[in-house]
Formats: sequence, structure tokens, C-alpha cells
Amino acid sequence: MIIEKITMFHVQLPMKFNFKTAKGSLNLRDTIIIKVESPNGLSGFGEVVAFTTPFYTSETFADSWKILEETYLPEILQKEFSHPFEIHEFFRNPLPMALAGLENALLDLYFKEKNENLITGLFQEKLADKIPRGAVLGQMSDEQTIKEIDQLINSGVKRIKLKISPQIGTDLIKKLVKRYPQITFALDANRSFQLTDWPVIKELDELGLACIEEPFDIKDLSELKLLTENFLTPICFDESVQDLESLKILTKLPFQTMLNVKIGRLGGLYQTQKAIEFCRQHQIGFWIGSMVESGISKILHVQLAALSGNAMAGDLSDSKHYFDIDLIQPEIAFPNGWMTVPTGIGIGLSVNETLLKDYTVNKLIMTYFR
Repeated sequence: MIIEKITMFHVQLPMKFNFKTAKGSLNLRDTIIIKVESPNGLSGFGEVVAFTTPFYTSETFADSWKILEETYLPEILQKEFSHPFEIHEFFRNPLPMALAGLENALLDLYFKEKNENLITGLFQEKLADKIPRGAVLGQMSDEQTIKEIDQLINSGVKRIKLKISPQIGTDLIKKLVKRYPQITFALDANRSFQLTDWPVIKELDELGLACIEEPFDIKDLSELKLLTENFLTPICFDESVQDLESLKILTKLPFQTMLNVKIGRLGGLYQTQKAIEFCRQHQIGFWIGSMVESGISKILHVQLAALSGNAMAGDLSDSKHYFDIDLIQPEIAFPNGWMTVPTGIGIGLSVNETLLKDYTVNKLIMTYFR
């Protein structure tokens, strides 16, 4: 595999609303799109999903751009390799989101050259024809939350994840579970509670939730071994699990665990595939999240959600839920709560390069000719 040109785009996508979590809010999505081109005229696309501030993980947009410009991209231009996963041997202690974006672009190109779908070819299994939509609601007023849930139900959604924090309390959650018995609810605290808040989390265990995601602000997952009070609701892990070693700790915890799978956080599909295989082997429920990202990255998550064994619908909404317009065509859409899974070559569909250009505020081009 030979790469003769790489373009890195700084893209800004205005959001349709202010998305608020326990750790921050977002109304403009800065993201990095990577385009790699080979001598045969084919190109591949990937997305680096780091945020401008370190509210999710420590890696930021600026960190990703810098290491790509100074290390990853020059290295790739000067090497020949047989498979994109070989880049994991080139770089030690990598920044996961930067590496994932580059790896995804290379994989898109690789499977286009093989005339195969990326996820199908990688996992060597048939994808489900359709997947259900799962929605995420940020923190907002009680009245707005109810209005949003009513709209989601009318669009066919049956699984909703609510962003929570210690300031919200449990009364609203209890009210919503009672008001909407037809909905499967999950919660996401983004590590906003302390271990001393255990009685609050224990109170939520009575509600029949699909999971409670990242409840505690802790540095070591082994601290959770103390929570043995017959807790029934699965505790789901997201930003606490950034590699296979931290995933292994979940097998030692005294309650049911789940994993929110995000390609960028795990450092690419090489690590994502290993994580899913590990979950399957150790009866850890896994399901697919997303990063308020463009369709270039999210479409891979759509296809991961079509793999067998997903524990519940992923955090995957229509492109138009977050943005007026997306960078892919056709855009992600869940009519009546379901989406037909694309299985075209590479990432499965096309990138709208005209829109990519329109939303680019800065770009870097590197070329190498042998």
C-alpha cells in the first residue's frame, strides 16, 4: 500500500442546538477530516473526533492536529505497507483519536482497492440489514426534555439515553420512567458523581434502566470492587476504558458491566475489533456510541451496530438531528426508527467533497512521490 498525498481538513460544523452534558456543552463541532490518496487514483477518508477542550478525554483537537502534522502523516508518506493495521507498529504511545482518524482513512482506501465493505471485510461476518435508532438527550429543562422525548417517540425511537449530573437529582428520572413505560431508558453521568454519592446511584437501581454509564469520577476502576450491594443495573463504561488493559478490569468487578464502543476513543478499528471480541468472550455487554461527529466517522459506528451481539440500540441519530447538513451522501437517517445499513465499498457510502470544502476553515496538504 502506497500513499502519495494526504490532505488534512479543519472542518467546522454548526450544530442545531447546544448539546449539554455534566462536563461541558457544544454548539459548534470542530473536527479533523483526513483524505489519503494512492497512485491509482483512489482515496480514503477518516475523521479525528477529538474535541477542542479536554472535557471528554485529555486529547484535544490541537493535540491531534500537531501530532498528525509533525509525526504520523510524514511517516505514512514514506512507508510502503501491506495493511493499514501496520501503522500500530510504527507509533509508540500514540494519541488514540489522531491515530484512529488516520487508520480509518487508510482502511477506507484499502477496502476500496479490494472492492469490499470495510466493516464486513474486517469482521468477516454479515451485517444486519437494518438497525434501530437510539437517541441521546443532553441536559435541559424538564419541560423541554418531555417535549423532546415525545418527538422521539413519534419518530419511532424506543431507547433513549439521558445525560445526568448530581445537580439533576432522581425525581425527573423517576417521573420519565413512569410516564414512558414503552421506552427503554439509559443514563449517562460522564463521571460526575463521587463514590460518596453511591446512595443516589443505588436509588436509580430500582428503575429498570438498561444501564448507568460512567457514574463515578475515579482514577482506578478497581475502586468499584467495593460496590457489592446486589446492584442489578449494568454499569456501562465509556471514557474510563481507552485500551484493552482497562477493559480487562471489567471482568473483575462484582456487578454486571457494559462497554460503550467508540472507535476514536479506543484508538481505531484495530483496537475496537479486539475490544468487541473480548466482550463477546467474557459476556460483557457492548453497544455502539458516537462522538457528535460527522457521518464520515459515524457511518462506521452505524455498521458496527449491525454486528451480532449488540446489547442495545446505539447512540445513533439522523445526521439532521445535530447538523443542517452532513459530509456524506446519502446522510444517516432512521425513518420510523430504523436505518438500512449501507454496505458499499470502503466506509459504505460517498463523501460530499463539495461540502467538505465549504466547511473547511484550514487545511494541510502533504505529498510524496517516489
